[in-house]
Amino acid sequence: MTSRRLAAGVLVLMVALTACVSSDEAADSASWGSEATAYFDELSQSYHDNDFYGVLDFYAASAEVEKWRGAVRGGLPVSDLLRWNSGDLSQELESVHFGGEEALTLVLWPRSGDQGAIVSAIEDGRIARETVFELTASLDRSLRASPDVISAYEGLYGAYAKAWSSDGTDYRARIYGPEASVHDALSGIEVSGRDAILGMRSSGNWSTLANTDHSGGEASAEGPSVYLGPRDYAQDPQRAVGVYEVADAGDCKRQVAVLWILADGLIVEEHRYAEVESFRRCAASPFPTGWWTDLPVPEPSDRVVTGVLRTAQGNEVAMRNGTARLEGLVRYGLDRFAAAGLDEPELDTVTFEPSRSCADRSGRVLDAGASRDLFLCMYESDLCPVNARCSTPTLSARVAVLHELGHAWMIDRVGDETQRQVLEVSGREAWASLDVPWSERGVEYSAEVFAWGLLDQAIPLVRVDAPPCEELTTAFRLLTGVDPLRTAADCLEM
Repeated sequence: MTSRRLAAGVLVLMVALTACVSSDEAADSASWGSEATAYFDELSQSYHDNDFYGVLDFYAASAEVEKWRGAVRGGLPVSDLLRWNSGDLSQELESVHFGGEEALTLVLWPRSGDQGAIVSAIEDGRIARETVFELTASLDRSLRASPDVISAYEGLYGAYAKAWSSDGTDYRARIYGPEASVHDALSGIEVSGRDAILGMRSSGNWSTLANTDHSGGEASAEGPSVYLGPRDYAQDPQRAVGVYEVADAGDCKRQVAVLWILADGLIVEEHRYAEVESFRRCAASPFPTGWWTDLPVPEPSDRVVTGVLRTAQGNEVAMRNGTARLEGLVRYGLDRFAAAGLDEPELDTVTFEPSRSCADRSGRVLDAGASRDLFLCMYESDLCPVNARCSTPTLSARVAVLHELGHAWMIDRVGDETQRQVLEVSGREAWASLDVPWSERGVEYSAEVFAWGLLDQAIPLVRVDAPPCEELTTAFRLLTGVDPLRTAADCLEM
């Protein structure tokens, strides 16, 4: 539905433009903003398809999303948000609006019939952070906001339209704080101070809208086009979005979304976002450039190199979806190999979530001959306990990196005879057969032995039935030719 609606809108616009401007101007006008529109249309399609990794391709690795009642934590990592709601990601795009450094999209969530306004900060072609605003009518219907709060913001919505439909100052003086600012990147407006705002000229007649007026009549909640921002429990949202139709002196009508930041009931900061199709219909060329210019649909994020880790032995390993802390985890693992007197495992790349290679896995090593790729299926948020900051990664993260590095190390150094000896010591019969359970495979047992022998704290290997320390020490020596980084005295058994 979304793709058809947007495609139809572009076609109508192109026909209208070719009737009143030169062919070169028509081409420029029709293409302005189309890449960004396609960008958000593809994102919406990924949401609609419940494509977890397809959605995450559009987000920076450290992106956070702030939603209604989400301000208590200041936003959630987008990966966590999607994992918790993976049963239904569906979201349909209604319109795209441009701001100076952000996009504002209006969306419909089909399952609930609710509508939202989403402000997305775009950095280097990906969404760096998002704030989700919810329609007042939906909040009222579900009793998630008090009638007094809803009434106050719907009152502001109407007063704002009156304030900007004429050059009179009475209404503006009532709704702006003394140090307020107005930002409209596409129209070149950057004004600070209430006195300066009162002196601005009206840009046309501003009309309020019912939410169904700009959504094709498909929303189930009736009400004005006002959306409230995330809030702490029982607190005023302090942020809201209103959507208007603005008719200029030539009666060309365009849609404008306005984000307000408020204090004590007055606007202290305002950002205006122009809807793409109506802006290019009404605005005069040349059209402004910005983050939307040459904005391609992102390639899969696990192909994007975010850095290069230079190891102690002089090797360079490309990092994908990495952050400084995630790279630090890999360096920790390599340092533990060095501490035991072992060469580093050979690697070309390390990729973190999101990656399609992580589907139903906690990690894997792929050796394609020409390259060796390690996948660590974790996000930066997995390095610390929930709601905490830490200087040392969690035990599970340290075990995971040592386990996977162990796999990579064994590819070059563990032959058939060593495999036979380890199977004999561990009482297992198969090295890597998928016909036996994970814990009964010799190769997984051995990777666990690496984690046990190199870790900086004692643990029992419960995932492979907690073998005794004597057995693990023997297996580690068979695999590596050296002693583990612990003595019998600090060996923990079940």
